[in-house]
Amino acid sequence: MRIFKFKEIDSTNKFLKEMKEKEDYNTAIAETQTLGRGRRGNKWSSEKGGAYFSFLLKEDKNIALEEYMKLPLVVGYSLLKTFESIEPELNFMFKWTNDIYIFDKKISGILVEKTGDYFIIGIGINLNNEIKGEAENTAVSMSKITSKEYKIEEIIISVIKNFKKDLAFYFNGNWDKILFKLNQKNCLSGKDLCIEHGSGKKETGKGLNIHRSGQLEVEISGVKKLFNVGEIHITKNN
Repeated sequence: MRIFKFKEIDSTNKFLKEMKEKEDYNTAIAETQTLGRGRRGNKWSSEKGGAYFSFLLKEDKNIALEEYMKLPLVVGYSLLKTFESIEPELNFMFKWTNDIYIFDKKISGILVEKTGDYFIIGIGINLNNEIKGEAENTAVSMSKITSKEYKIEEIIISVIKNFKKDLAFYFNGNWDKILFKLNQKNCLSGKDLCIEHGSGKKETGKGLNIHRSGQLEVEISGVKKLFNVGEIHITKNN
């Protein structure tokens, strides 16, 4: 494992993707990113003071590829555990499939990509950074809530260490235990949702549990449907 640090970079995911000699858990950390992005191409604002990092995970060919499809959920589980160890009094929530929320605002996002035999796991955490402009309506930083200053690199290393343990826990047959925790913290459960597909089609329904398959279960017109992908918006907090 090697750690690469940058004051500014276009994207830590892009850096690892273009790396010639990849190694398991090579990590790129940036103080700021100029082209940070989230799932479905959404831009991730990267002001100084946040934690912006990516690391490599080598695919184990003895494990079915479909098991890796739950990686964003396992990362979410690790982030929840890490945040709860830092601020146990705060109620962090998981937004399927790749965000951590608090007080109905985003505090962390996850982006998982595949390149050759490796997965690139990119994470952004709002820690000491100031959220500005329209983003204030949808995002918040940890320091804004607690008025504390956090040691960014310590938290990054803690997230990666927790993920290593949690990934082994997952591969050792403990998915149901991880899923139980995620559903306890599922911020979409019981909410009125609008699901927007890539084709532009929209469906509305009531959020239910995260299914054992890793899909989101939504009740639409009295029928339970499972979703793999889609932009999810909460239309009403119940």
